[in-house]
Amino acid sequence: MRFTIGSVVGALVGISLGVLGIWALGQHQALAPKALEHRALLPEADGALGHVLLHWTPKADRDLARPYADFLSAIDPSVQVTFVIPRNMSEPEREKFERRLSAIDPSNRLLVRAERVEADGPITAWSKDRALVSRQDSVTGRAHLIVPAEPPDIWKERHNDWRTVSEVVKRFPDRYELDASPFDFDAGDIAVGRGGLLFDTNLLEKNRRRGYLNMQQLAGRLGEYFHMQVVPLGQLWGDTPRHHLSMYMTPLTMNRVLVGDPKAAAAIVGDDFQPGEVASDTQAPLVADFSQQTVARFERAEQQLVSQGFEVTRIVNVPFDDKTYLSYTNGVFEVRDGRHIAYVPSYDIPTLDDAAHETYRRLGWVVVPIHVRTLFPYHGTIGCVVNVLARK
Repeated sequence: MRFTIGSVVGALVGISLGVLGIWALGQHQALAPKALEHRALLPEADGALGHVLLHWTPKADRDLARPYADFLSAIDPSVQVTFVIPRNMSEPEREKFERRLSAIDPSNRLLVRAERVEADGPITAWSKDRALVSRQDSVTGRAHLIVPAEPPDIWKERHNDWRTVSEVVKRFPDRYELDASPFDFDAGDIAVGRGGLLFDTNLLEKNRRRGYLNMQQLAGRLGEYFHMQVVPLGQLWGDTPRHHLSMYMTPLTMNRVLVGDPKAAAAIVGDDFQPGEVASDTQAPLVADFSQQTVARFERAEQQLVSQGFEVTRIVNVPFDDKTYLSYTNGVFEVRDGRHIAYVPSYDIPTLDDAAHETYRRLGWVVVPIHVRTLFPYHGTIGCVVNVLARK
């Protein structure tokens, strides 16, 4: 399109995209499910934890050790715990896994009650992103584990992760059904509160190849598919912080939403903050990005949520690159016996951690710090490695 015929090609491309959008919408409408109410998703914070799913892999054992110990030793003993583990592990690797469970709970109650689901390896630790979870169906008594469209086999671990969900359904056929959706997503791209389903421009970018041309078109299809009210944030990629929605915001109970606040974080750690780690994929030293452009992305998210009637509270957040954040919103939440409990990331940066945890306490939450310093250079926190399959 750099040549003299560029304008002609551009016009043709525009017409083609318009036709593709209409065609894609028609195709997606043809896929409309008959029982939409069965796909209404579990909220992020309402109800007590009933069943949690985690992945364990020998390669990630060192990085998972502290987060898993903090979380599994803190949750109520009645919570069902299931681990997905690689099927092809050696005997020493299996022994390492069992030693890890014994170290978390020396009474060995966790070792006994934690269920294992074996799947083809290698896999990653990112359990949450592999499936969205619906509410329990009132007729069948089962919940839907909703997976994205099948990813390419180029990244073998990710493709194997996608297949782990079917193994979980096979293990618990009376409780879960597998549901293959027509979308590309990680579960962290979508958040669910009482106000409905929230998503941002990152999800649109992933689904452009499926014919979605704008946020309104995708929002309409998501609302139809999940039978939920849908709140889109932003219009174009880069309007909101990049990577997963959960890295910069989370809905809590009622109409409350937390949104990251880089300005507040900069006031604590300084504009040139460097934690000392390197990005896992580039090996470049992580340097805080408090630029006006980055801060504006968080501000837009707040403004749009307020305009939609949400009550927004800001919480410290340190952005680095398009995937890496010191995020305090990407946690695990529950309401148990009237107590609001937040399993909140902690990065061993006392001034920053204290500011974030105090925000939760001010809103009435009991804070359980989960140390995730080993996870954040890989672009994740405790909310990425725990998938809540059921709430009571």
